[in-house]
Amino acid sequence: MRTHLQKNDGFTLIELLAVLVILSIVGTLISSVLLNGINYSKKSEEQVSIQQEMNLFLTTITKSHESLASYELVADQNPAANTIKLIGKNASGNIVRTAELSNENYVYSLYNYQGGSDIPLPASTTIQTSKPFYIHIIITSKKKPNQTYKIKTIISRL
Repeated sequence: MRTHLQKNDGFTLIELLAVLVILSIVGTLISSVLLNGINYSKKSEEQVSIQQEMNLFLTTITKSHESLASYELVADQNPAANTIKLIGKNASGNIVRTAELSNENYVYSLYNYQGGSDIPLPASTTIQTSKPFYIHIIITSKKKPNQTYKIKTIISRL
């Protein structure tokens, strides 16, 4: 007489281990892609923030240059200033506008590049708007010093 073995449904230990290995490989790949995406997003956000700071800085200086007789840029130090004040004056020398450019996350460096070389601006510089202003601005992140934004431009009246 023959005895029939019962058919047992289930997974063997080897099958279970194979599934776990495959899932761990897929999980590792997905997590590395997500982490790289998050890191790239943070870097992009920091770069956009520093560009916005530069746009604000340039807009303030350009509007002053176009609308005032002269203005003074006063930095607490240069290069690597924490605060820059813009003091605008009309034709008779009266103060008509003041603006403070500062952000606790950034350091500002201002240079005059007229003549081919970058010369740091003095801590207090008066700009006559009748002449073009050759400026090289560098904004550096305090948290990540390798994050910088540089621009060389000429600001003049139209």
